[in-house]
Amino acid sequence: MTAKHSFRHWLYKHRPVCVVYEVLRWLGHKIFFFIPSRTPVWYRFDAPCAPVDKETLPINTNWYRISRPLYRREHVYYNFDNALHTNPQVKGLALIFFMGIGDYLYTTPMLQALKQKYPNLPFYAYVGGAFDRNNSPLVGKLLENNPHFEKVFYFQGQRHPLIWKNYDYSAAFKDIPEGFLTVPVYYDYGVHISHRVKSLFETFGLPAPKGVPSPVMYFPQTPSPAVQAAFDEVSSRAREKKGIVFLQLDSRGSSYTYPHMGDLARGLIEEGYFVMSVTKGGPLENLSYFEVDIKKLAINETWHLLALLKQRFTVYVIAVNSVFWAASAGLNLPNLGLQHWVDKKVHNLWYPNIEVVTDYFYPRLPQEKQIMAPPESYAPHNRKIIDYKPDWVIKWFKEKFEKTAQ
Repeated sequence: MTAKHSFRHWLYKHRPVCVVYEVLRWLGHKIFFFIPSRTPVWYRFDAPCAPVDKETLPINTNWYRISRPLYRREHVYYNFDNALHTNPQVKGLALIFFMGIGDYLYTTPMLQALKQKYPNLPFYAYVGGAFDRNNSPLVGKLLENNPHFEKVFYFQGQRHPLIWKNYDYSAAFKDIPEGFLTVPVYYDYGVHISHRVKSLFETFGLPAPKGVPSPVMYFPQTPSPAVQAAFDEVSSRAREKKGIVFLQLDSRGSSYTYPHMGDLARGLIEEGYFVMSVTKGGPLENLSYFEVDIKKLAINETWHLLALLKQRFTVYVIAVNSVFWAASAGLNLPNLGLQHWVDKKVHNLWYPNIEVVTDYFYPRLPQEKQIMAPPESYAPHNRKIIDYKPDWVIKWFKEKFEKTAQ
């Protein structure tokens, strides 16, 4: 490990020192604003790439790692047409992923469009191998099912404690073949962005879609034995029920787990529903309840199971703002989305299938898609997060979905 990398790893482990360091870098950038940021023609900061006739800067591997100090509104724009024009010897794209499972789902429409534009370029995926607040190595398992990628590799990256875009992916280079263009999968994410999917299209130099395309999921033609066994068991136990309600009530990003999981599941069962959950704490002894064992069913297999059940039953989702907001859109399932904390960027993650329960009005979400929770319907979990009371959750669920089903 070089002295530079050793210093960076030490810095990242000491957040107060890192804050001071990044503030000093930011001040230096502001003071020396007249020194331009050197970037190659195939990407730009803060403004879309313009076509050029020739390469204006030499190739420099330092550009492969973008490290910018404390930018509030930074948007990176790639221009692969320029890259291929200036360097016809490019043999493929090495796409680096450091993100969670839900984050990956938002990228899938863009990845599909990118492959359609460059069908002859092989796509290799490089996935951060560590679990942290920004990254899940399970993204690699999903990429292994994505037909647009020829190979998937893992690397040990380092999370920046302040700026997620400064994730250290230098360890990935040992596996990247000569001649591959290395591209971290960035996107802009802020109040000023209409949706993360559109931001991804813009970042990768693709025409922004008119609407917001739902995530693209890839399943095998024949279910795995574990999926088939779960499907048979749930199908037999959910017979004669009003439908199936799938619960995901924990979030890695906000370190939150809904504390009334058991009461909510039992209340839904009393209302005549079969309940499935990936969040622990439900009534395992009840035959109308099925807890998904993540050791037996991988996340893509869980989605495949729901896709199969949807063909036989009416399936609903109740989920906090996490993986299953995007997954429910990819599966086209009605979702009662519990927004358990105030996030003014929530419109970046929203799809029309989601009815958002919230104690805060979001002006960039359709008003008819927001269920305003009165103060008596929730209790504080901590200074930032609230817990919705299970009887109120069931009330909102019935009002939104039972009337629609009738």
